[in-house]
This record gives sequence, structure tokens and C-alpha cells, in this order.
Amino acid sequence: MKLARSSQIKEIDSFAINSLGIPAVVLMGRSGVAVANAVRRLCPKGGNVLILAGKGNNGGDGYAAACELVGEYEITIVDVFLGGQKTSEGKYYLNEYLSGGGSIVSIDDVCGGKVNSPDVIVDAIFGTGFFGTPPESLYPLIDLVNSSVAKRIAVDVPLGINADDGSVHEKAICADVTVSLSYLKPGLLSYPARKYCGEVILDTIGMPCDVVENNIPFSNYLFDMDEAVSSLPKRESNSSKGNFGKTLLVTGSTAYPGAGILTLEAALRGGAGYVTQVVDSQEIGEYIFHFPEAIFARDLVSGGELDINSITELSGKNSSTLVGSGSLESQNLADLVESLIVSEGTPLIIDASAINALARYKSREVLKSRKREIVLTPHPLEFARLSDLSVEYVQKNRISVAKAFAKEYGVILILKGAATIITDGDTLYINSTGSSALAKAGSGDVLAGLLASILAYHRNALSASALAVYLHGKAGDVLAERLSKFSVTPSDLPLEIAKVIREIEKAKGETS
Repeated sequence: MKLARSSQIKEIDSFAINSLGIPAVVLMGRSGVAVANAVRRLCPKGGNVLILAGKGNNGGDGYAAACELVGEYEITIVDVFLGGQKTSEGKYYLNEYLSGGGSIVSIDDVCGGKVNSPDVIVDAIFGTGFFGTPPESLYPLIDLVNSSVAKRIAVDVPLGINADDGSVHEKAICADVTVSLSYLKPGLLSYPARKYCGEVILDTIGMPCDVVENNIPFSNYLFDMDEAVSSLPKRESNSSKGNFGKTLLVTGSTAYPGAGILTLEAALRGGAGYVTQVVDSQEIGEYIFHFPEAIFARDLVSGGELDINSITELSGKNSSTLVGSGSLESQNLADLVESLIVSEGTPLIIDASAINALARYKSREVLKSRKREIVLTPHPLEFARLSDLSVEYVQKNRISVAKAFAKEYGVILILKGAATIITDGDTLYINSTGSSALAKAGSGDVLAGLLASILAYHRNALSASALAVYLHGKAGDVLAERLSKFSVTPSDLPLEIAKVIREIEKAKGETS
């Protein structure tokens, strides 16, 4: 699903008005209907509705909603900036509201207790036009709204939320429902903003999206089932193992053998033609017992030390390489990571201990000397170490920090967590699946192995990365329904991922 940044919303509105011939007053009227329908969902007729109206288009949407609701509800509008409406269509709905006997009050009236307690409060103050800091004059109103027992509806974006990057000002309205008009915005789906938006309802307000998307480029997406169906390559009936690539896993260690097992099983379930595991000779019996179909590179690690030259050479013969999941964090590992980065080759996934080793023993600047596609898969703490940012800052600015890092270092970044971010610095995917069921040690190892497998045969590394994250999260969601979010284990995931892939095959019409 395509997501629209604030600047695109302006472009889309302009296109609809000037190229499609949809009058601005009609678009505002449709927005008012969408907001009015949200009010009807939350409150029975006869209730008291308080609409906070700014002076721009968002406020105009509030007046249009009021016109829809007059006669069904007790309506009061707060002219937040005492400026009326600045656009002709906003003025039209303001006049319609007043001509029907509607009342308008000020912030002082509301904060002074001169307005009856509402059942619903509608935030139509700024919408996508907000960036930065709300005026201090609105702080008392924001506090009053958030402390109210009324249901809260935001028009497009709650006040204090950045619609583009999901950052949240300390003074922000926490909505029960956000009505996103024409398109969803990336900031609504990413944390921390997501918890301030409540239920997000998309209303396209009659926008012919197919026509819009043929004329306006999009670079932000919600990776959902439709995207997964589009991204999963077709597996031709006359294919052989040679058609699906070879993946190399440099994962696990004597300290964390389970990580190697998890990455290997996930890679085998992910569809690669050949899966090779670098494994210490002391542990190979356990691996062969569980996974006789895998290939094992036996002599490339001894006593925890990785044979850098041999592994780098072997990587060059594979279609993808994964390093770091459950590895021992060391100078030796950091040297291997650097060797892989600067060597010619196919996509390289740097995970877990390899990220930490890169941050601790090497400069991240080595990424700029890459000679292959690089995918980094950090959780917030790992990313904070690599980027020299605090975890708190990373979590407050997930979209912006991920895009900036990916752009500067020319990598694909998977910033894990709720609503995982996948970006190359230009294109952004926000994952639609996953929950706290995946919040267990080992879940990331499964994701890394799955990604390595898909990258072995997928031609687009960014799309492959988003697909792997989606499949991993969807498997967790299905298992959580069956087992509870408390009880899912990472070992449950690989087989469930296979079942999710099958469902996508069916959705693609590939049933044979």
C-alpha cells in the first residue's frame, strides 16, 4: 500500500483539482463526511461534539464535518486561532455552519469551563501541516483534551505528530481514532506516533487512486499482503535447485549454537537452492542430525576463530551471505566483516554480533568502501551503537534516523522493532505484521536466515528485505493467535513461515 508524505498530499490535492476537475470544496466536503462517519461510530446521536478548528484546510474539514452532523448532535466549534478560515472552501463550510445556527467559541471558553463536557472531541487544528512545535498557547488545550473522558478523533494527523517521520512532540494529542484522508501517511504507522493515533481509518474521499498513482511517484509503502504477493517471485515448474541460488551462513558459535540452528532452518524453509553453514567441527554432528539437506563448511572455523580469507573466497561463490547471528563478538569477526564488505560479491547481510563488532572494532566508514549490496539488520540498541545515537533518540525518530543512515552509507537498513522500518534511504517500507510474540531471543536469527535465503534468488534486495520481514512477522501473528503472544518460540517460526509462503502462493494463483 502506498503512503503519502505531507508534500505529496498537497501535490495530490492539486492534481485532483487541476487535472481531474474535482473542486476543492467537494474534496473538503467528502473529508467532512469521513470525519462525521467516525463521530457516528463512536457516539450515538444526540451526543455532544466539540470540534477544534484551525484556520487551514484541516479546520475546514472540521467545519465540513460539523455541517454533516448538525441536527444529529449538539455541535460546538472552537475557533482555535480566532482567525476563521483562510481558504474559499473553508469559508464556504464556515458560513454553512453559521447559517444553520451553529455556535463558535474560543479556547478561553473551553479552558474556562464555559462549554459543556463533550462526548467526542475532534482535532481539526493542523493535520499534515504540522512540523516542529505546537504554539505554547495551545498547551492548556492539549492537556485538557488528553485528560478528558471524551472520545478523541484526529483529522488526518493528531496535533503534535509529524505525519512524515512519526516523531512526537511532548505536547501532542492522543487520539482514539485518526481519520487519514486520501492516503495513509507514514508517520501514522510508525512508533512512537502510532500509539498516539489510536485506530487509523483510511478514507480515500473518492480519490481515483489508480489515476493518481500513474501520475505521481510514491516512495513510501506499507508492506502488506498485496505487497507480499507482488514481491514473492514465481517458482517455475521446470526449475532446478540451480535457479534459486546459494546462500552462505556464517552464524552460531560454541557460545550460541542455537542461533546457527535457527538461521539454518529458516534459510532452508526460505527457498534457496543450496544452503551452506560454516560450522565448528565440534558441533557438526548436531547440525547434520537435524538438517541432512544442508551443506557444511567444516574447516573454516576452529576454536571460535574464523578463517577470514577462506570464508571471503567462499562468499564470492554464493548468491548471498549472512554473518553475525549468534557469532562471538571479536576483532576476528570484525575483520571478517570488513573483508566481506570490501570484497566483490553478492548481497551481504550483517546481523547481530557482526553489527556490534563493526561498531566496536571498526569504523562504520568501511561501509562506504563496499563492493556489494549490504543489508544491516539491527535492533534499536545495535543501531544506537553503530550510529553513535542514544537508543531513546533512535526510538523517537525511527524513520528519519533509518533513512539518513541508509542514505549516507549506501546500505539497506532493517531497523527492527514494532512496525519495522526497511529503507535504502530513498524508498521506505513500514512492515504491517509482527507483535510482542516475536520479542524473544532467537527471533532475529530466524529473520536473518530467512532473509539470506530469499536474497539468494530475489533480484531486488530492498523488496526481498521487506518480504522477509513481512513473512517473519506474519508467522508470528498466526502463531500468537494459536498459542498466545506469551508462548510463541523462535523455533516455532520456520515451519509457520513456510505455511505463510504457501498462502501467498495461493493468493498469486500458484496452486500446483
